Amino acid sequence: MKVNEKRRTTMIKKPSVIVPLEEYESWQETLEILSDNDLVKSIFKSLNEKGERISHEKLTKSK
Repeated sequence: MKVNEKRRTTMIKKPSVIVPLEEYESWQETLEILSDNDLVKSIFKSLNEKGERISHEKLTKSK
C-alpha cells in the first residue's frame, strides 16, 4: 500500500479502514502534538513571528 492509499473492509464485524503503518504513525504523532496546548501555542507563535501563519479568513477569501 502507498501512503494516502486506504482500504475498506467489512470482513470484521464493524466496517474498518486499513492504512499503511507509516501513515498511521504520522497521524499518531500529529494527534500527540495537537493534544499538547503549550506546544501548539508555541508553534503558532513561531509561525506568526515568521509571518508564515495564514488566518482562516485570509485562506477562505483566496478561494
